[in-house]
Amino acid sequence: MKLKPILLYILFFIIAVVLFLFLLFPEREVAGSLSRLLTNLNSNVQVSIDKVKLRPPFKLSFKNTKILTNQTTEIVTESFDVFLGPAVFFNTEKPLSFQSDFHQGSVKGSLKLNRIDPLLFSQLNLFVSKVYVSDFRYKTSLADITLECELEGEYKQIEALPKNKSDKKISGQGTIFIQNFSAKMKDSLFNVLNLPAVDFTTIKLEFTQSEKRVTITQCIAKGSIINVKLKGMVDIGSPLQNTRLNLTGIVLPDSPYLAKFANTASIKSVVKNISRQGIGFTIKGTLKHPEIGI
Repeated sequence: MKLKPILLYILFFIIAVVLFLFLLFPEREVAGSLSRLLTNLNSNVQVSIDKVKLRPPFKLSFKNTKILTNQTTEIVTESFDVFLGPAVFFNTEKPLSFQSDFHQGSVKGSLKLNRIDPLLFSQLNLFVSKVYVSDFRYKTSLADITLECELEGEYKQIEALPKNKSDKKISGQGTIFIQNFSAKMKDSLFNVLNLPAVDFTTIKLEFTQSEKRVTITQCIAKGSIINVKLKGMVDIGSPLQNTRLNLTGIVLPDSPYLAKFANTASIKSVVKNISRQGIGFTIKGTLKHPEIGI
């Protein structure tokens, strides 16, 4: 008979703790800590979070989340939620899942968290669906570029957890699908050929990652003007403009727009049968100052 009041007291205590946890959750303090934590992960990225709200049963909702890349491009998410799950309180590896509405599409993923500060996780899965990119501007020494496209893709990253921080090894692989890609160019080589923009109907890119090196194993772009095949390595730099490129590819001119270029004597001296072999090219240098060779 005495057991029932004790159970009621325990139940009342649990309900009170949970209630006060939701009512007194430090929204701005948590947002500030997470902003600093995420910003410290990559010198090319700055993260700003206004508030983090705790929602029942175990969900964190991020409010007014902004991501500044390379100190030039600001990305604003429409929503960002992290789902904790009961296993977070018991497992050494804490499974988390997240979802964000972003540029008319969505970004979903999951990770296994091992440590919060500094942030350390053993596995990351990321899925991008129908994210629309519009009026994305990038200036290089070769042209002023404005990009527009629709993105889909997936990425998986595994971190081999080290005994020493210097021993940490990162490996990843992913696939990106791009539709209705348009690159409007100002003051570029293509303008000489009366091409104000380069358009591709579809682009499929497969890549692997090891530390700060991304290896493009296959990239096939198909469009009404040209088809392109590309592969090579990209070494991520800091700041991002210093990222180094070492790419090789083939351009297949499938349109009369490029006939004048493909039939010049200098190109014909390098490639005898352009319609079958295409025009080989290289891209070297950095993102800020790329060097294109034929």
